[in-house]
Amino acid sequence: MLNLPMNTLLGELKIVNTFQYFDIPRIFSCKNKTGTQYLVLSTFDDYDSFEWIYLPISNDRLASVISQKITLREAFQLPEDGYIFFVKSNFYGEAEVEYKFPEQIDNADLPKDGVFLKCDEPVSIESDCINAVEAAVSSRREIFNMHLYQIDSKLPEYEAKGFGSILISFQDLVDSLGQYCNGEPTLKGPISAEILTATKFKATKIFNGSFGIQLRSDSSSDLFSNSLASDAINELINLLETGDNEDFISNKLHELQGRVASKYKSFLKTLAKLDTPLKVNWGSPNLERGKDLKLDKNTIVNAYKAVSKIDIDMSEATVFKAELLGLDVKTKRYRVRNIAENEDYSGKISEESVNKVEHSEINGIYEVTLKKVIETNSSSGAEYTKWILTDLQQLTNKSR
Repeated sequence: MLNLPMNTLLGELKIVNTFQYFDIPRIFSCKNKTGTQYLVLSTFDDYDSFEWIYLPISNDRLASVISQKITLREAFQLPEDGYIFFVKSNFYGEAEVEYKFPEQIDNADLPKDGVFLKCDEPVSIESDCINAVEAAVSSRREIFNMHLYQIDSKLPEYEAKGFGSILISFQDLVDSLGQYCNGEPTLKGPISAEILTATKFKATKIFNGSFGIQLRSDSSSDLFSNSLASDAINELINLLETGDNEDFISNKLHELQGRVASKYKSFLKTLAKLDTPLKVNWGSPNLERGKDLKLDKNTIVNAYKAVSKIDIDMSEATVFKAELLGLDVKTKRYRVRNIAENEDYSGKISEESVNKVEHSEINGIYEVTLKKVIETNSSSGAEYTKWILTDLQQLTNKSR
């Protein structure tokens, strides 16, 4: 049986997982007694003479390699500590070990471009990094830690439905921001599968101290630490940093276009319903990015109110001649019939328009302005349309 290197600076080693075996282990992971972990690649063997590359690797990075988020070549070319070990050994474990930088390794010794680690059996790897920046660098994925604080309970507990709504609205918002970053924002309709794949996040860890959850982009960054998920989270952070300043929020949402306003409104609404402050830690493989920020409960509620107004302002407007069938200013509800199409519309009256319409007469003929708002059901994810009444202008006999 082949012995691992003994009496070297690598420590006393034991194989943990063997990923490829042919006569001897060709690709495997091992640990020493102090917990240092290596991903090992066989580069040469000649009976009793062997050469290896030992890559010091964290659980997070190894998990990304095993889940094929990072190619084998990338793993060895981008070591987390900046170096690898080049090892020459014999069958009995007698070995020579030297530090090397990845650029000193012959490309012929590395796996080909685009080759991923293949595992014949499932491998369980713990994700051990809560710190957003450390986890991002190790996994080469975007990390978004969300902390929620339930004020009326000493226990970190939330209703499953409410917490699920947070995750759904977060993903919907990131998808819409990814569509903007990709240069094709739309108000409705499906977002391309390519964008949805690139902006997908997965929940990987729940931690203590608050009700906290760690979300990681499903896709990894490229060799330059760029990704669409990173661009989308960067825009989300910019949006959150506007706080409850209505002018700043308005300017940002008009810049982002498309469905971002309605998705941001849904995200803020779920936070407001949970009655919680929000603290986020963003870590990115791109060390020029990343951010920590907090929003208190009042800021969240005020931001939600501001976005609700802006969302209506940014929506499509429809103007037509209609008969007023019903109006209740107390409940802010209306019902009208489009005369040309003989089609009924009903819904809410915008806050700003209640005083304008309260003296309108039932069965009167008006020029009606409705704003179209696309919202998403937090449980099913299905989109539906609301029509908000923003203006009623009575028509004279001549204009009728």
